[in-house]
Amino acid sequence: MSGNIHQEPERIRQASGVNDLTTQTAASWYVAMRSDALRGKPVAIKLFGQPLVAWRDGGGRPVVMERYCSHLGASLAKGKVVEGCIQCPFHNWRYDSTGACSHVPGHSTEVPRLEPIPPTARQSVYPVMERYGFVWVWYGTKAPLFPLPEMPEAESSESHQSLRFAYETTTSVLRIIENFYDAQHAAPVHQLPISAFELKLFDESSPPPGQEALARDGAWFGAGIDFHVDRYFGPLGVISRTLGLSMSRMQLHFDGYPGGCIMTVSLDGDVKYRLLQCVTPVDKEETVMHMLLAIKKGDGVVRSAANFILYGLQTWAAAGYDVAIWNSMKADGGGAFSKYDQLILKYRAFYRRWVNKVALENSGREKDSRADPRKGAHG
Repeated sequence: MSGNIHQEPERIRQASGVNDLTTQTAASWYVAMRSDALRGKPVAIKLFGQPLVAWRDGGGRPVVMERYCSHLGASLAKGKVVEGCIQCPFHNWRYDSTGACSHVPGHSTEVPRLEPIPPTARQSVYPVMERYGFVWVWYGTKAPLFPLPEMPEAESSESHQSLRFAYETTTSVLRIIENFYDAQHAAPVHQLPISAFELKLFDESSPPPGQEALARDGAWFGAGIDFHVDRYFGPLGVISRTLGLSMSRMQLHFDGYPGGCIMTVSLDGDVKYRLLQCVTPVDKEETVMHMLLAIKKGDGVVRSAANFILYGLQTWAAAGYDVAIWNSMKADGGGAFSKYDQLILKYRAFYRRWVNKVALENSGREKDSRADPRKGAHG
């Protein structure tokens, strides 16, 4: 079920909550790094303002944990993986994939004559998954509250060709994600020749196939924008006209979640590509935007190459225009909204619910830590 959105600007202004949204991070899955960047050696990374270390255990599974050893604070990123555990370079203490200390020279949890391993020798860890060529971490609550978004096209090389790229930004997670729902910037920023557009918001109880799990957990945000246009656009438009390609409608369908979005792009009803946008929150107003495109192959090599250029390389270039604007924006600026901003504001309200889940979790941890100071760490 869908419908056009109509709301008065005054009501929008009251519901926006813009000032306290732009600097907070919702409970969600986020990208820690690309899979191919994590090989044999531990890697120092920074997420959510925290210094962390990423490494692979004996089974090749990624682990993300606090970087500094619980013994004397040496960087585990300078260590190495030994017998499936990460070993500190300072005193050879080892930690397994759960963060528990598994070995201290001269100490043991099993041999009575040796000193026991200190019970506080433990590293906080994040829930981790690996999919679509990324290492993902869960942020905000002790256990994940919803699964990763489903995008099977990203794992199908027979019918689709893939393109991955990333941009470093100096803006918030929210600012990156909500940009999808901003129909008004398409003409001035991306030179899309629009004659009209229509905003759509989909019923939370009627998700499309593949998004049922997200919707069941309240983590799916369904929306759409239909643009009426008269031609392909941008510097590569000449290629489309040479190939005899034309369009009258560009239809964008969004399957959003708190940490990103899957966008399906159709031209005159024909799906051309799907795009997974995900984010690495490095620090406050310091993020990396990742995009993974699954572009439909055409009939033959020439048409497939044209699709890759038209939909892949042009999307890469277009994203750069957005990033340039984000990097010069005031993080908490704005506040005067029109009716065309309604998808943005609806998404902000959705995002706010998941920010609140983090606050609720932190409140519970504070109570636990007051009762037992040993419970104050993450994970």
